[in-house]
Amino acid sequence: MSTRSTATPMSEFQYLDYHAADGLLTVTLKRPPCNILHIAMLEELNRALDLAAADVSVRMLILTGSGEKFFSAGVDVLDHIPERVAEMLTAFHGSVRRLRNFPLPTLAVLNGSALGGGCELVLACDLALAVEDAQLGQPEIKLGVFAPVAAILLPRLLPAPRAMEMLLGGASLSAEEARHYGLLNRVFPRADFSDACRAFIRPYLQHSRAALLENKQAIHLTAGKPFDEALATLEQRYLSELMATADAQEGIVAFLEKRAPQWRHR
Repeated sequence: MSTRSTATPMSEFQYLDYHAADGLLTVTLKRPPCNILHIAMLEELNRALDLAAADVSVRMLILTGSGEKFFSAGVDVLDHIPERVAEMLTAFHGSVRRLRNFPLPTLAVLNGSALGGGCELVLACDLALAVEDAQLGQPEIKLGVFAPVAAILLPRLLPAPRAMEMLLGGASLSAEEARHYGLLNRVFPRADFSDACRAFIRPYLQHSRAALLENKQAIHLTAGKPFDEALATLEQRYLSELMATADAQEGIVAFLEKRAPQWRHR
């Protein structure tokens, strides 16, 4: 969403666009009109996510789709056949794990509907925006299978009856329903979508990369731990890791001096 590009490994990817500029790394699924995920595309996505995680210029990762109808309609049904299903699950769950463990903020930008594996990729991101006519759904039950990632995450994120309606009935949520239940941060009209997304993203790119890294690490380190254990872990990390960063010291000094901080991103 920026106009200034940096060198990117575009030639490595057939099914993705990979664009880095001004701290923002955008990965675009590129198999229109439905952006169906097959094994080769998922392997590319895993390589792209590894590159992004190692790029010291990145402060935020965006995952979006090409076209206007689908963010992604899910994983290719042909890759669910017995000869391919194990390879497909390894590749797809590799993408989900990489998104969930990504060291910086991840944002799914839904240019259209996210179904099946497409919806699971959205669930794996930290934040999500959608165009108002998008839908989110898990139709796997209609094919006689289940969605492992959604079966884990949807009951944790939705009221149980709505999660069961999606997982056991194959129902979809409108973008506004998904926002109401907290699966999406914002929903925007299509006519305003690009500008509205840029406005949402802008504050994240104004933060220190070091602070973003430390905040994500704090969340990951304490997930599922009892409060007292989690607090002790983060107290130690605050003193030994966070306060050793140049930007933590700069942020405090800048506040006391009543000036804007000059981030060094380390």
